Amino acid sequence: MASIADALSDALNEDKSYFKICLYAIPVYFVVKWFLIGKMSLFIFWGGVVGILLLGLLTQGINNVRMNKKEILSLNPVQLGISIAKTALVMVPQFIIFGLLGKYITGLHIPIELPHVQLIYAIIVWSIIFSIVMTSYLSFAKYLKISQAFNLKVIAESCIDVLISFLFFIPQLIFANIVLVEPVAYLYFAFHLPYNHWGFIAYCSAIFIVNISMMANYLAQASYEHIKGNNEEYDDNVQINIITDIPEKFN
Repeated sequence: MASIADALSDALNEDKSYFKICLYAIPVYFVVKWFLIGKMSLFIFWGGVVGILLLGLLTQGINNVRMNKKEILSLNPVQLGISIAKTALVMVPQFIIFGLLGKYITGLHIPIELPHVQLIYAIIVWSIIFSIVMTSYLSFAKYLKISQAFNLKVIAESCIDVLISFLFFIPQLIFANIVLVEPVAYLYFAFHLPYNHWGFIAYCSAIFIVNISMMANYLAQASYEHIKGNNEEYDDNVQINIITDIPEKFN
């Protein structure tokens, strides 16, 4: 079963993890800083750019874990560029199609005169749509094969399990962030330092990148467990990597 504890441990212990975390935290820091000082034009533009970069980082991270590679966060700009391009080809059409579909369905009137029926109906509809899109994304990310994002049979069989796994992931992620952020936040409070202090923003930016790594690890585990299909390609890759790693251990 996918574990947030394992995901956090791997995020902090992978090769060059702290260098990667600090490197990718830099653009996050500036985006947050621009928001806090009210430079909204810079925040919107560069926030979009950084968001695209981090989505590519997440996609490549999921693929790295699924393919049993030693790294989660990638430093390879070519890999990130390919991941971003493929993710856009997969996700943009789905956001448009399912976004319009969800808006249309939730706009239908439910002829039941009970409180909050329409809200509950909308939550159910958007949850189902989210599960479909998430399963499609994970199915694509495991091997970065665009065709897998449109495997309707696999998506239909797996989307509910993926949704349940993701719902269990949210409180775990919140708890992990409390453990990581709360002690530092308490120190700033104890010394009467503002939370918009550059040091606290920098620390939270680094934790945000840790979150990306944890999400990549956890979602890769969840996709392996819940997205039905043939995992022989993954298993074969694990064996190949183990054989490849053996000579390195003796060097």
